[in-house]
Amino acid sequence: MSIAKKIILKLLLLTAILVVMNYIYVKWFYEKDIQKYSNIIKLVRDVPINADVIYIGESSNITFRGDDIDKRPISSFISDYYPSLKFYDITKPAAHAGTYKVLLSQIPDSSKVKTVIVTLNLRSFDATWIHSKLETSLQKSTVLLQQYPPLFNRFMLSFKAYDIKSENERTMQVRRQWKKDIFKLPFSFRYTNVIEWDNGFAHAGIRNEDSTKNIELTQLACNYIKGYAFQIDTLTNPRIKDFDDIIEMTKKRRWNLVFNLMSENTEKAKELVGDTLIYFMEENRKLLINYFSRKGVTVVDNLNDIKNNQFIDQKWTTEHYAEKGRKIIAKNVADTLRKFYPNEFVEPVYKKISQNVFFNNCDDKNNVWFQMKTITDEKSFSQPNSSKTGNGNDYSVAFQYPFNSIADSLKNKIDISFKAYMNFIDKKADLVIQADGKNIKPYSKSWSLTSQITKANRWIDFNIIFKIPDKIKNADRIKIFIYNPSDKIVYIDDFRIEFK
Repeated sequence: MSIAKKIILKLLLLTAILVVMNYIYVKWFYEKDIQKYSNIIKLVRDVPINADVIYIGESSNITFRGDDIDKRPISSFISDYYPSLKFYDITKPAAHAGTYKVLLSQIPDSSKVKTVIVTLNLRSFDATWIHSKLETSLQKSTVLLQQYPPLFNRFMLSFKAYDIKSENERTMQVRRQWKKDIFKLPFSFRYTNVIEWDNGFAHAGIRNEDSTKNIELTQLACNYIKGYAFQIDTLTNPRIKDFDDIIEMTKKRRWNLVFNLMSENTEKAKELVGDTLIYFMEENRKLLINYFSRKGVTVVDNLNDIKNNQFIDQKWTTEHYAEKGRKIIAKNVADTLRKFYPNEFVEPVYKKISQNVFFNNCDDKNNVWFQMKTITDEKSFSQPNSSKTGNGNDYSVAFQYPFNSIADSLKNKIDISFKAYMNFIDKKADLVIQADGKNIKPYSKSWSLTSQITKANRWIDFNIIFKIPDKIKNADRIKIFIYNPSDKIVYIDDFRIEFK
């Protein structure tokens, strides 16, 4: 037998062994590894097979302000305009286009999805986000989901063949990028890169009326410079390739594709830094819209549409909006979707409803309270879900509401009831009521759950009637939740709150 034939036989044998090993791995081990290392896949699996539209994004979709009456995400507000369509979202905080393309690739071929709306976040193209300290964990979470044989992906995970760097290394990457990227401007400017501009602005500072430096505002202004003073290079920026990959994927799947360019706080940026920074933001906006439009993608331009008072984070640069801001984004997207669904569009009417009874059974995703991440199907009173507290999850689903929206005639007492399940009787778990606002001192009152729950391993009713003291009747916000700093687990279900 010739040497060539021996080599071919050995290669065929090796291939057969790998195919068998891959089959065995998929059959008995792959799913366990997915749950352990890539449970991000649950975000995709939670989307029903009959979904019509998928909205994919990061925390901008789901973040809300405490005084919002309607705390639903942007994706839910969009769906209000198309009640006949089935909308679902895939939301992963800190995610970017590199994450989106992996998650979208996991949507099964049998899915009925016709339209995908992808968050286009301007800051995700800058060095700080590209080299974020969160990138290692994001990369690790998607290794097993890559479009290669599962066994090969497992080898890649075992040998840590993904982008692993320490926080210091990430910081050095950012600074190298800031120094390397020289500004190319059609006007004269005293600084040539982000580092020079950041240092120069920090030294000069924003001044108070008495000429002293306002440290807080100066730091915020520098954050705006570091977050937005960049110029996208379509040939080298990795986010461009990620979005290009998404475009190719959606063409193959025959999906309608919409890129949703999020609003930035240009009002605050101009106030703190000035027109030069606005130039960077506007030029990047134009570049992205032109680049993706030429590729046939529908781009929704929200960049300047939300005013400063609708941005939740006033001490950092984020795309987190209060209720009115989220509704503005949603309306812009909904109007754009009419090109795909001209007959399904319905203008929603948002009525200001006077409400005094609130109920959360942890099963309705449209009934958004704080700490929705605590919802679990491990145990429940009214199936399928409850809120799990303890062992590092100190807070249950939390009711927070603008207290000034409650009628004065109903600010006499609060009837609070819920079901609780304690694995062990532990006195550390409390029901807590808090109130705060501009015109009152912060207020807090608590009751131990063990005052009424004396038996473990069963669902028990907890109920109190709280007389509202005069000193908090002018509060701006009221919060009601279970606080459990213990390592013992407590499940909460059917949380009911009534103002009387």
